[in-house]
Amino acid sequence: MIIILISVPIGIIVSIPTSKLYMNINTLYKENLRHIDTIDKHVATMVVNLNKNITDVSTALCKISGYSKEELLGQTPSVFKSGNMDVQVYKELWNKISQRYVWSGELENKTKSGEPYWVDVTILPNLDEKNNLISFTSIMEDITDKKLIEKISQTDKLTQLYNRVKLDDSLDYEINRYIRYKDIFSVILIDIDYFKSVNDTYGHLVGDNVLVELSNQLKIHCRNTDILGRWGGEEFMIICTDTNIKGAIELAEHLRKTVDTFEFEIVKHKTISIGVSEVTNADNIETLIKRVDENLYKAKKEGRNRVISDS
Repeated sequence: MIIILISVPIGIIVSIPTSKLYMNINTLYKENLRHIDTIDKHVATMVVNLNKNITDVSTALCKISGYSKEELLGQTPSVFKSGNMDVQVYKELWNKISQRYVWSGELENKTKSGEPYWVDVTILPNLDEKNNLISFTSIMEDITDKKLIEKISQTDKLTQLYNRVKLDDSLDYEINRYIRYKDIFSVILIDIDYFKSVNDTYGHLVGDNVLVELSNQLKIHCRNTDILGRWGGEEFMIICTDTNIKGAIELAEHLRKTVDTFEFEIVKHKTISIGVSEVTNADNIETLIKRVDENLYKAKKEGRNRVISDS
């Protein structure tokens, strides 16, 4: 009886902190579950093993992509590819993360129904307790609306080509890339010959149609790596990345001949004059544009429907 009388109060005293500890742990566990559930629903994530198979995806990614978790598990991330990205981007991505570096960038993906969407992605390498690389975790943010606004701000309303803002940004980027890495590039400046006569004879609506028709021809015959835009009025610019003067002249001549043989809907026949320049060590944006503009002026002065370059 004495033992019972002593042990019962001691047991009660000892059990109070244990009970409180259990309640605290239980509370923390429930809070963690809520956090995990919130992350799963609102943060798009994906885990990929070393064989490039998807081993886990969040509910948020399923919502963005239109796929169910069951449809994605075991697939490769290529299931999301839109087909509009340069393959070099994926090669550089895989090369970097396979060396245990973090990769960040923007990717255009497609949904299950084929609709494009953009994500800002960070890919992290996952290591085990022995520091062995075992998988990769992608954390994604849907930036489709942002990219749409960006596209609108960089697109010429009439021709749907890049506008002057985008061309200026691209020139600045290419100049800096040349200064840093010596990556060569060339610029092509195009002007429609006697365009004013089109507006005077047929009116501005027909003039606009000529600009649209020419834009479509330039889009068809430019390369995927070329940056094509409307420089202003009836002038168009092509920034030829990783292209020397010889390659740019070949493209310019091809475009000139294409337009010369193309039949426009109303005016039937129009020609273009073209100036071509390659970046040099002494160049900034102003000097490069000045030189290609002078070459265009020479092409028009010497009879039009021709290409004049630095060489």
